[in-house]
Amino acid sequence: MPPGSSPKDEPVNQEQFERALLEIKAGKEDIRPSDVVIFSEPLRSTLNRAVRIGRISLTEFAKELEVERERAREIVELLIKRNLLRVSSFSNDKETFYETRLSAMTRPLGRPPSDIFKKLDD
Repeated sequence: MPPGSSPKDEPVNQEQFERALLEIKAGKEDIRPSDVVIFSEPLRSTLNRAVRIGRISLTEFAKELEVERERAREIVELLIKRNLLRVSSFSNDKETFYETRLSAMTRPLGRPPSDIFKKLDD
């Protein structure tokens, strides 16, 4: 541990990491921004913030979840596979940034009824 730091400065919350992995792996479909409410804290608030802002860095993600960067990267990789996040073009050698996707790829919305305009005119 570096001088001046305390055990609290070292994010290693195994329980939160395991819970986040289980929750993300529980589904197979894409995760929409509106789906993040199903996750438990602190994953829910972290993803809500990322969706509101539109992006999050790996460092911020790890800090919010109180897990190590490598653990955070594992979670992010699952979120990328589920199409909630994608690697940002702003990423560099020192930091990886992620952008949130605004819609799901594998759960397209259904077509509106063919008589929708008639109903709107009434």
